[in-house]
Amino acid sequence: MRALPLRGAAMTGVLALVLAACGSAKSGADSDLASLSPAGGVKCGLANGKKATGTTIKVGAIVTMSGGIDFSTSPKTAQAYFDCVNANGGINGRPIQYTMEDDALDPQKASALASKFAADPNIVAMAGGASFIACAGNQPIFEKANLYDILGVGVPKPCFYSKNMSALNAGPRLSLISAAQMQVKDFGIKSFASGGYTIPGLGDWVRDGAEQYAQSSGITLSYFGLVPPPITDATSVVTQLAEKKPDAMILGFTAPDNATYLKAAEQQGLADKVHFSSLTPSYDTTFPSQIGPTWNGKFYSNSEFALLNSTGADNLNWREVLKKYGSTDQPRDSFSQGGYLAARVLVEALLKLDPATINRATVSTAIQGIKGFKSDMLCTPWYFSGPGGHNNANHQLRNVKLDASGTYVSAAGCFETDDPALSDILAAEKSDPSLLGN
Repeated sequence: MRALPLRGAAMTGVLALVLAACGSAKSGADSDLASLSPAGGVKCGLANGKKATGTTIKVGAIVTMSGGIDFSTSPKTAQAYFDCVNANGGINGRPIQYTMEDDALDPQKASALASKFAADPNIVAMAGGASFIACAGNQPIFEKANLYDILGVGVPKPCFYSKNMSALNAGPRLSLISAAQMQVKDFGIKSFASGGYTIPGLGDWVRDGAEQYAQSSGITLSYFGLVPPPITDATSVVTQLAEKKPDAMILGFTAPDNATYLKAAEQQGLADKVHFSSLTPSYDTTFPSQIGPTWNGKFYSNSEFALLNSTGADNLNWREVLKKYGSTDQPRDSFSQGGYLAARVLVEALLKLDPATINRATVSTAIQGIKGFKSDMLCTPWYFSGPGGHNNANHQLRNVKLDASGTYVSAAGCFETDDPALSDILAAEKSDPSLLGN
């Protein structure tokens, strides 16, 4: 294999091992940011300190928690936020009853769960979900039942092309492109390798995005491989990637699988020969300790929300909610942020309704009308309904990198993702300023 320029020199390459996925399996305790807390303590819903005791409002979520992937960080954080809301007056006196169900990475089970939630008229909405396979089968079921889903994390393409579902995160396709843009900016890369999971609507969709970005940017996508989850043979895949002689590699799997790939790359002596980055899953507070000091000063990650140590009021409140209503072993990662935001978006919509008339019909109407939701955790305001069911309001992203001490620091603030597929969304935002609250 040719010797590529060492990290820090001007470079010609990008890296891309695709597909956004899940958070770390290790503890995400707050000890790393213990000094950060919101002024006045945790704030949720009515913030009145009174326990809600009225009739429950039922909300559901479908999540991949087994079958090779655990993506539960988003709904577990949504649960923590709802618990906080219930301890602070609920929805004008009515507590939220939250139920999350595991699809086990099984499309048939995911559809059965969607049908179960849709058939229960007391389920007024879905929120905080994060599934690798559910969106495609859920859409027709939810549409027929007039049920709407504010996803904490969308993964495959159907999550972003659905009139009844809209995600708070940007998705793996945009995360990959943004990570590649960062490598071009910092190292001038001219080629990158990439890969993802063999999940329909996921790996192929992200690969299409990588190809379109490479073509429009005049750089080369040298490789994009697809493998089934979880990773069982990282060494051979890394060897195949290295044979393509990319300037960069962008890891696109869950955090545990990304760590496995980095260990294989380290064993093959690639840490100082190729620039490595990843999609959002690797950005969690425990990932640096998982991959070890070899990658200090050498590894980048995309981030679909605010930096984890941001002192913005919303970001501090997210951490405080987890500290008080979550558990110490819940990851403090980007997808936990997504679950928090999804729960907050729903709560703010519910609080605007007459609590006596809250039902699926009134809530569905309210969700469709959500526009201009602002948070310091997002680069731009969020809205539920995009043009023609193309829902991807979160499309300006950040990137981070490990410094010499192994701490994530900002690599770049918010910038637009260079995906040609966003043209309709950008046009819609320009023609309808109310989407962004203007």
